[in-house]
Amino acid sequence: MKKTLKTTVIILLLIALFLGMAYLYRTDFGRKGVLSNAPDLPKIEIPVTYNVAWWAHQKDLVIDDFKVNIVENNLHLFNNKALISYKIKGKIKYDGHWKPNIKEVHISERINKDSIQNFNRIIEITPIVEVKKDTNANGGIEDFEFTNQHIITSGKFGLNRIKIICENKDTIIELQQRK
Repeated sequence: MKKTLKTTVIILLLIALFLGMAYLYRTDFGRKGVLSNAPDLPKIEIPVTYNVAWWAHQKDLVIDDFKVNIVENNLHLFNNKALISYKIKGKIKYDGHWKPNIKEVHISERINKDSIQNFNRIIEITPIVEVKKDTNANGGIEDFEFTNQHIITSGKFGLNRIKIICENKDTIIELQQRK
């Protein structure tokens, strides 16, 4: 009798352990809900900020190319988040012994209240220029290129048109939120 009870307890513990591991695997170790199909965390090459600060070297920034791709778009009744990827190429002109680089990216999101324009939201992305003293540098042009990801939220059921702006370049993406 004791042997049967001991075997039953071990089997129940193994089943509980298996279910616990399956739960952790399914929820990405607690990052997602079981019923949610929220996108993965974004991959970041350049840190993101949402605060405005002292940006004294923005005038020499030139954006050559700006591309946006939808990475994950599984919008439905229980999920209103999508993952996008944006790639920015450009250059920064500089003089003297101050070499520039991209320190971080500022992201500003807002709802579009102008009904004449045919999009729901506006996202502005601004690379932030930082300069560092470099005695070997003596003016020139510094090229840069980076790709970041960002989680966006749909605003309503149905078609969501989102305008994404970077300097003088912009693109409109469409997300379909279904019930």
